[in-house]
Amino acid sequence: MMQLAHPHDHKSLMSTVVIGRSSGFSIRLLGKRVLLPEAIAPVMLCIAMCSAFAINADSLRAGQPLAFDSAVFSQPLSLSSASEWTSTETIAAEEAAELNRVEAIEIQAENELDLSDSLTSIHSASVTRPHPNLIPSGSFMVPAPSSLQQDLTSDRYWLISTRHITSTACRANLQNPNLHISRLNRCGQSSPSSLDEYIATFDPSRPRVIYVHGNRRSAPLAIQRGMDVARELEANRCDRTPMDFVIWSWQSDRETFAITDARIKAERTDAQGLYLAWLLHRHVEAAQPTALIGFSFGGRIVTGSLHALAGGSIGRRSLSEAPVMAANLDVGLLAPAIQSDWLMPHGYHRLATQNMNRLVLLYNQRDAILKNYWLLTRIRGTRALGYTGPTRFAPRYDGSPLPVRSRDCSPTVGKAHSEEEYYKRSCYAGREMASLLSSSLKND
Repeated sequence: MMQLAHPHDHKSLMSTVVIGRSSGFSIRLLGKRVLLPEAIAPVMLCIAMCSAFAINADSLRAGQPLAFDSAVFSQPLSLSSASEWTSTETIAAEEAAELNRVEAIEIQAENELDLSDSLTSIHSASVTRPHPNLIPSGSFMVPAPSSLQQDLTSDRYWLISTRHITSTACRANLQNPNLHISRLNRCGQSSPSSLDEYIATFDPSRPRVIYVHGNRRSAPLAIQRGMDVARELEANRCDRTPMDFVIWSWQSDRETFAITDARIKAERTDAQGLYLAWLLHRHVEAAQPTALIGFSFGGRIVTGSLHALAGGSIGRRSLSEAPVMAANLDVGLLAPAIQSDWLMPHGYHRLATQNMNRLVLLYNQRDAILKNYWLLTRIRGTRALGYTGPTRFAPRYDGSPLPVRSRDCSPTVGKAHSEEEYYKRSCYAGREMASLLSSSLKND
């Protein structure tokens, strides 16, 4: 039932129009009788509404009386199906969720591949691969993971740390020092490794460079500085022969001020030289081509290790293993904080040259730190090799003079005792250190 207002008479609003059938023009009004012309407008309106509903009605309901319910006009408009309408925020959320699912799948796949690669690298020596010409028909070979192939053809990075063990020479364990060995990626992130894995990767056709940092280097800074040197070698080497780059990280964090701190670290270099000599003994036994790079006190550790490897004594200690002569190791020293006479025939590290193939020495005669090197020993007149430059060196194992390539970098480095400056400036430290790679594969 619906009330319709008369178009001309306000009083007719109380009248009620009743539609009894869907056809015809008979109209019965409750309350009063009206003429046909007066009802034309309401009738036309009703006909239009009824026609709209009749068009949408199901064909099975044709011929039935039209029931018009006015209540439907008071209800709000509702969508037929909410799933057919999606906001931009919902679409963006669904796309983000889908992207997260895809990334999760990729990460899981990469982890599974890394696991399979590590297992393959460990057991590859015991796996026999059939020759391609001997593969039976109908069978196939699973190719080696691409990451393993890349590891064999690209550079590898290692971290050997002695920060957790004593740096006092008299208490150093020289039978089996507990070296912490890790693998590094190109970003300097470490993963656990072992001495067995380190030795198992020795390759006579692949040079291995051991880098020893200087004083006041924390563990993270030692890795960062070492990776910078590795990148310098990569950028300046002549060939693309892959190398293994080893960062020797020792306890050199800043502990006190100036000369007192330097004296503490100078004393620690004896134990570090013994530890490094113990490791070099494994290199020599496996005929592993090796080069050594040391900066400042790192150079002191390098020469001390070569001296101990040859049977020399450091800090009143020596290795219990048989002395090694003629190891033919190439050495690069940048501003070495060792006394200028230590590599002479009667010097503290005199036997180091017995195991050297050749020496690259970069020094600085304006270095403000090395200029006061005598304060370490409290003996005036004591000079550092990194300040004076080459002097007289003991002969090599066969009695021949040690080949030395040296350069005074003071015009470009100035008074700074900074390793970075040797590589940034025109001292060509990157090129000189990179030359050790090819030289380590052959003997002069």
